Amino acid sequence: NDFEALAWGAPVIPEAELASLGGPAEGDPHAAIAVLGPGTGFGVSALVRDASGAAVAMPSEGGHACFAPGDAIEDEVLRILRRRYDRVSIERLICGPGLLNLHRALAEIEGRETHIDDPAEITATALSDPNSPCGATLARFCAILGAVAGDIALTTGARGGVYIAGGIAPRILPFLKASPFRERFERKGRFQPYMAAIPTRVILHKHAALLGAARVAFAAYS
Repeated sequence: NDFEALAWGAPVIPEAELASLGGPAEGDPHAAIAVLGPGTGFGVSALVRDASGAAVAMPSEGGHACFAPGDAIEDEVLRILRRRYDRVSIERLICGPGLLNLHRALAEIEGRETHIDDPAEITATALSDPNSPCGATLARFCAILGAVAGDIALTTGARGGVYIAGGIAPRILPFLKASPFRERFERKGRFQPYMAAIPTRVILHKHAALLGAARVAFAAYS
C-alpha cells in the first residue's frame, strides 16, 4: 500500500520538502498523523504513535468512504452523481477523474455546456484564469479536499498533523494555498478549536514513500 509507506515516511521528510497549508508549525509529537491525497485515485493512511515512540501505520481504503456534502451546491453535486453512481464515494470527486465529474456536475447546476473531457485541461485553465468556470471547479475541489482532510483528521485523531500527498496537490500548490482548503478543514462546528491546532502540509518530496519503506526496512534489520 503506497499510502502506508507514505505514513511511515511523512515524519522524516525534510522541512524543505513540505509546504504549509495552515495551522501551527508543529502538531502533538505523540499523536497520530494522517496522510491522504488525490492522484489517479484517493489514498488514505495514518501513523499511530504513543508516548514511548512506538508507531504503526494503518493502510486503509478511506478514499471509498461516502462523500459528505458541505453546502447546498455540494448537495446538488451529490444528487447529479447519484444518477451515474449508485453510491458516491470521496474518490468519485477528489482525484483526477473526479475533477472531471465535479466540473460536469457544476456545469449542469449552472445550466451551461462543457466539452472538456480531460482533467488536465481543467487544471491548466484554472491556474491561468482562476475566475473561469474551471477555476471555480478547482476551488470547489480544494474546498472538498479540505473538508475530507478534516473528517479524516477527526476520525484518526491526527493531532500530530495532516499530510497531503499524491500527484495533484504539488502541481496546484499556490492555488491550493489561496483556496478554501483550510477554512473547510477547520469548519467542524464545536470542534473548530481542535482542528485549528492541527498543522496541514503538502508533501513535495518525490520519493516520500521510498523514505517510508526504507524506514521500515532499517527497523527490521537493525
